Amino acid sequence: MKVRSGHIKLEKGVKYEDLLPIYQELFLKFLKETNQMPEEEEITSMLIRENLMDLEKGKKPEGYNRQGRMRMIFPIMEPKAKEIELYIYGHYHSAKSLEVARVTESVSRFFKNKGFENDVDWDKMLIHKYKK
Repeated sequence: MKVRSGHIKLEKGVKYEDLLPIYQELFLKFLKETNQMPEEEEITSMLIRENLMDLEKGKKPEGYNRQGRMRMIFPIMEPKAKEIELYIYGHYHSAKSLEVARVTESVSRFFKNKGFENDVDWDKMLIHKYKK
Protein backbone atom coordinates (compact mmCIF):
# COMPACT_ATOMS: atom_id res chain seq x y z
CA MET A 1 0.00 0.00 0.00
CA LYS A 2 1.51 3.32 -1.07
CA VAL A 3 0.51 6.07 1.37
CA ARG A 4 1.92 9.27 2.78
CA SER A 5 -0.38 9.66 5.76
CA GLY A 6 -2.53 7.40 7.90
CA HIS A 7 -5.48 8.94 9.75
CA ILE A 8 -6.91 7.39 12.89
CA LYS A 9 -10.30 8.64 14.01
CA LEU A 10 -11.30 7.59 17.51
CA GLU A 11 -14.87 6.58 18.32
CA LYS A 12 -17.40 9.29 19.17
CA GLY A 13 -17.51 10.36 22.77
CA VAL A 14 -13.77 10.07 23.45
CA LYS A 15 -12.37 13.24 25.00
CA TYR A 16 -8.75 14.30 25.11
CA GLU A 17 -8.55 13.72 28.86
CA ASP A 18 -9.61 10.08 28.25
CA LEU A 19 -6.20 9.56 26.63
CA LEU A 20 -4.28 10.50 29.80
CA PRO A 21 -3.81 6.93 31.14
CA ILE A 22 -2.40 5.61 27.84
CA TYR A 23 -0.72 8.64 26.29
CA GLN A 24 2.82 8.14 27.55
CA GLU A 25 2.79 4.54 26.32
CA LEU A 26 1.36 5.66 22.96
CA PHE A 27 4.00 8.37 22.56
CA LEU A 28 6.88 6.01 23.40
CA LYS A 29 5.44 3.33 21.11
CA PHE A 30 5.38 5.81 18.21
CA LEU A 31 8.97 6.90 18.84
CA LYS A 32 10.21 3.30 19.07
CA GLU A 33 8.23 2.10 16.03
CA THR A 34 9.61 4.94 13.92
CA ASN A 35 13.13 4.65 15.31
CA GLN A 36 13.07 8.30 16.44
CA MET A 37 13.76 7.94 20.16
CA PRO A 38 15.83 10.98 21.23
CA GLU A 39 19.22 10.10 22.69
CA GLU A 40 18.62 12.26 25.74
CA GLU A 41 15.85 11.01 28.04
CA GLU A 42 15.19 14.57 29.24
CA ILE A 43 13.94 15.56 25.78
CA THR A 44 11.50 12.65 25.66
CA SER A 45 10.30 13.38 29.22
CA MET A 46 9.76 17.06 28.38
CA LEU A 47 7.76 16.26 25.23
CA ILE A 48 5.58 13.76 27.08
CA ARG A 49 5.05 16.18 29.98
CA GLU A 50 3.96 18.99 27.62
CA ASN A 51 1.46 16.69 25.91
CA LEU A 52 0.10 15.38 29.23
CA MET A 53 -0.41 18.93 30.49
CA ASP A 54 -2.56 19.68 27.43
CA LEU A 55 -4.57 16.48 27.93
CA GLU A 56 -5.17 17.31 31.61
CA LYS A 57 -6.72 20.61 30.48
CA GLY A 58 -8.90 18.79 27.93
CA LYS A 59 -6.89 20.27 25.07
CA LYS A 60 -5.43 18.79 21.92
CA PRO A 61 -1.86 17.57 22.47
CA GLU A 62 0.91 18.42 20.03
CA GLY A 63 1.85 14.80 19.43
CA TYR A 64 5.26 14.48 17.82
CA ASN A 65 5.76 17.32 15.34
CA ARG A 66 9.54 17.51 15.22
CA GLN A 67 12.08 17.22 12.44
CA GLY A 68 12.37 13.58 11.58
CA ARG A 69 11.20 10.86 9.29
CA MET A 70 7.68 10.64 10.68
CA ARG A 71 5.25 12.72 12.69
CA MET A 72 2.23 11.95 14.85
CA ILE A 73 -0.08 14.94 14.83
CA PHE A 74 -3.45 15.73 16.37
CA PRO A 75 -4.93 18.23 13.89
CA ILE A 76 -7.17 21.07 14.95
CA MET A 77 -10.72 19.77 14.71
CA GLU A 78 -13.40 21.49 12.73
CA PRO A 79 -16.07 23.00 15.01
CA LYS A 80 -18.62 20.40 13.82
CA ALA A 81 -16.25 17.45 14.24
CA LYS A 82 -16.82 15.47 17.41
CA GLU A 83 -14.27 12.69 16.99
CA ILE A 84 -10.65 12.96 18.01
CA GLU A 85 -8.34 12.30 15.10
CA LEU A 86 -4.60 11.91 14.76
CA TYR A 87 -2.48 11.20 11.77
CA ILE A 88 0.85 9.61 11.08
CA TYR A 89 2.72 11.50 8.40
CA GLY A 90 5.82 10.31 6.60
CA HIS A 91 8.22 13.04 5.58
CA TYR A 92 8.36 12.99 1.79
CA HIS A 93 12.04 12.10 1.38
CA SER A 94 12.71 10.01 4.43
CA ALA A 95 9.80 7.70 5.28
CA LYS A 96 8.72 4.91 3.01
CA SER A 97 5.00 4.61 2.41
CA LEU A 98 5.00 1.00 3.67
CA GLU A 99 6.40 2.26 6.96
CA VAL A 100 3.64 4.87 7.26
CA ALA A 101 1.03 2.15 6.74
CA ARG A 102 2.74 -0.22 9.20
CA VAL A 103 3.04 2.40 11.96
CA THR A 104 -0.54 3.62 11.43
CA GLU A 105 -1.90 0.09 11.69
CA SER A 106 0.21 -0.54 14.79
CA VAL A 107 -1.05 2.62 16.51
CA SER A 108 -4.64 1.73 15.55
CA ARG A 109 -4.22 -1.74 17.11
CA PHE A 110 -2.72 -0.12 20.22
CA PHE A 111 -5.83 2.03 20.64
CA LYS A 112 -8.13 -0.97 20.13
CA ASN A 113 -6.19 -3.02 22.67
CA LYS A 114 -6.66 -0.18 25.16
CA GLY A 115 -10.42 -0.08 24.53
CA PHE A 116 -10.58 2.79 22.02
CA GLU A 117 -12.36 1.75 18.84
CA ASN A 118 -11.19 3.65 15.77
CA ASP A 119 -11.31 3.87 12.00
CA VAL A 120 -8.30 4.27 9.73
CA ASP A 121 -8.22 6.25 6.50
CA TRP A 122 -5.36 7.13 4.18
CA ASP A 123 -3.98 10.28 2.51
CA LYS A 124 -6.67 12.69 3.69
CA MET A 125 -4.31 15.65 3.95
CA LEU A 126 -5.27 18.55 1.69
CA ILE A 127 -1.73 18.82 0.33
CA HIS A 128 -2.15 15.35 -1.26
CA LYS A 129 -5.43 16.39 -2.86
CA TYR A 130 -3.84 19.43 -4.50
CA LYS A 131 -0.87 17.45 -5.81
CA LYS A 132 -3.22 15.14 -7.71
